[in-house]
Amino acid sequence: MFFTALFFLLLGCFASWLVIHLALQIELGVSRSEEIQHHHTHSGVIPRVGGLGIVVGFAATYLLCFFFLDERDNQSLIHYSVFAGAVAAFLLGFIDDMRPLGARVKLLAQIIIALFAHHAGLEVKTFAVPFTSMNISLGIFSIFITVGWVVALMNLINLIDGLDGLAGGVGLMLMSLLAYLAYQGGVAFSLILSLGMCGAILGFLFHNFPPAKVYMGDSGAYLIGYVIASISLINSEKGTVLAALIAPVLALALPICDVAFAILRRGIKGLPLFRPDRGHIHHRLVASGLSRQHTVLVLYAVSLLALVAGLLAFTAQGRYLPIFLGFLFVLFLFAIRGQKMSPQNFSRMLSESVDARQDTKNAIQLRDWLALEAKRADSGEHLWSDFRFVLKKIGFCRAELRIDTAERSFYLPKTPHDEPDKLWEESHEIAADVELTLYAEKAYFSERQFYIISDIAAEAWNRAATQWRLTNEVELTFDAEAKEPESYRAQKSRSLYRPTY
Repeated sequence: MFFTALFFLLLGCFASWLVIHLALQIELGVSRSEEIQHHHTHSGVIPRVGGLGIVVGFAATYLLCFFFLDERDNQSLIHYSVFAGAVAAFLLGFIDDMRPLGARVKLLAQIIIALFAHHAGLEVKTFAVPFTSMNISLGIFSIFITVGWVVALMNLINLIDGLDGLAGGVGLMLMSLLAYLAYQGGVAFSLILSLGMCGAILGFLFHNFPPAKVYMGDSGAYLIGYVIASISLINSEKGTVLAALIAPVLALALPICDVAFAILRRGIKGLPLFRPDRGHIHHRLVASGLSRQHTVLVLYAVSLLALVAGLLAFTAQGRYLPIFLGFLFVLFLFAIRGQKMSPQNFSRMLSESVDARQDTKNAIQLRDWLALEAKRADSGEHLWSDFRFVLKKIGFCRAELRIDTAERSFYLPKTPHDEPDKLWEESHEIAADVELTLYAEKAYFSERQFYIISDIAAEAWNRAATQWRLTNEVELTFDAEAKEPESYRAQKSRSLYRPTY
């Protein structure tokens, strides 16, 4: 059994590593990844094709596992659904990586995949009350809980994919746990697939651990999330929610807290709830002076401790419950500290938010308008004119934009633009050769609100530059000229364009 397990582990690892290596050699996915995300911690072009290697490693494991199992297992609809659902989850994410889909479209597709899994027999039928022998039949609610479980796991893995190696490492821990539970329960099918997925993630991490050469993308995150959800359902004893279902949630305790605080933080500031930012725990750890490698290792350690503590608590019939609850409390405090949350800060943020939400909303609308105008702008100079209009409307009294060695600036007369003690100031390195410095009067903005709108303004230029590059197939500079329109509609749109001087 040991050599069989080792074979599938190495098979998944080698297949994943090889596919990603080949994809990097032919620069697969590079054109899509040129759309640099404003809040990513990397610089340069990083393709999002890691999911391709993971799905190949998983597929190789699935196709070969029945040589080691009773051939009648291959007739199980549940076993088919694990593979079919995993491929569907991968394809959904892969399409989104190549050509972004709307949030509603992705959620609808995830629900359909989860409903398919439930129809195939992957479901939660009863709920075991922790530390007791009481089981509660879920009845009609089974479908809602199952769908919620599958969709939640797919998105949780995606949400923690904000730092090189983080989502892959946490996914590896969860799959290792599921392999252990499958071994303990004698579920050979789950054991083999879990080991194959462990190997596939390991092969991916060879390319993803900081500094990353490839990202898993939505394709890899959705795939891993679905496999974790489906195998944990198979491992659960007769559909009962036991350690097989609870332990994955415990391993994700820190990311769940981090995401919850991020949503709360954005809601208070008046920002879209799922807008990326640099307020996550891993961003703050990096900002505190830790390297990316050390930050990932710290988060690995915390997640592993949460997983082990929770597993011990539930498998020992509550004997370690006080220790487990104490650990959860420490974890909660760690998340609070990482978010710099305190009663005083929370009260101040809430008070400022009531007055500043409309300013934030206006800034976001102007950001989106600028990205649309970038499609019609006939030159980089004219796009800068539009951006200058946006900055004035947001409330900045002075700004300086540098692209390579060229620089443009503006200031509003009759404002203290040259009195540093009366101004807020922040610089943004949008790209390796693009820097934006913004100034606003302290009389009109709190420090917190200034940094919010300053970040939105930097994101506005980044989005506009990306849209220009995708539309005109040339890098944006002040001297850049748009390519000739390829259709009558594009020509008409260009003719109606009027830069805002």
